Amino acid sequence: MDIKALNAFVKIVQKKSFSLAAEELCVTQPTLSKIIRQLEEEIEVALFHKGFAGRKRDATLTFIGEKIYQHALVILSEQQRMAETILQVKTLKQGKLILGLPPLASVLLSTLIAKFHKKYPDVELSFLEVGASGIEAAILEKRIDVGIILGHLKPQLSGIQVMDSPLCVLSPKHSQWHKRQQISLNELRHEAFLLYNDTFTLNNIIIQACHYVGFEPQVVCKSSQWDFIAKMVESNVGIALLPQIYCDRLDSSKYNVSLLTHPNLNWTLNMAWNTTVVMNPATRAWLNIVNSHIDEVHF
Repeated sequence: MDIKALNAFVKIVQKKSFSLAAEELCVTQPTLSKIIRQLEEEIEVALFHKGFAGRKRDATLTFIGEKIYQHALVILSEQQRMAETILQVKTLKQGKLILGLPPLASVLLSTLIAKFHKKYPDVELSFLEVGASGIEAAILEKRIDVGIILGHLKPQLSGIQVMDSPLCVLSPKHSQWHKRQQISLNELRHEAFLLYNDTFTLNNIIIQACHYVGFEPQVVCKSSQWDFIAKMVESNVGIALLPQIYCDRLDSSKYNVSLLTHPNLNWTLNMAWNTTVVMNPATRAWLNIVNSHIDEVHF
């Protein structure tokens, strides 16, 4: 049933006149009569009584016309509410953004998240806080709108690079690595490693790099908390491979930070989204903020 036909029908009832309704709708009276005739043919009932001697349309409703008029009011009201909801979502007066954040990325992006909330306070923010590999899976499965992914993007994904920091070897201040500016990965084959949970992409990158240079890392601890890992290094439990941007914020009197070489590994973060999904207004607004304030992604 055509919404425009229902609207025309309601307008005639409210104006109590075909001619006044036609004027209100900016159509000719014959055009309006044709719209109503087609509507009656579709539903196979007469909506209005015939005029005197059946020669002229009367704006008086039949019994079934009265019933359909009540339904039409509800339909048009819902249609108007739907249009208002669409407008609110488009103008970000309403909406939801589901953002995937690895533990450390939530700290890096806190300033941008605050900016988004301030600019769009009516958009609900929801977070999936897992490792980057879990976030990548969620984006591919269309369970979240956008999220942080570590490393290269798969073909169906696109992204904005928000971080590219080299990995460093974090060791206790007075270990054998004291004052070493650079350390090759192969030199660490006999060290105890503090790694991350298996769901963390960085964990897999480090293990694969160790295999590439010919050894299996001796893992003594796994954690999702970088601050905890740093504390374990301070307590001489083992060494850790962490991004330079994170190491730079640590107390230099307690740690030695050396650039990892052979191979050089980078902590490259992308704000990624699924290109097979139609981007909603909230996601587009978030990406605009990321693009505009990329220099504010830091600890």
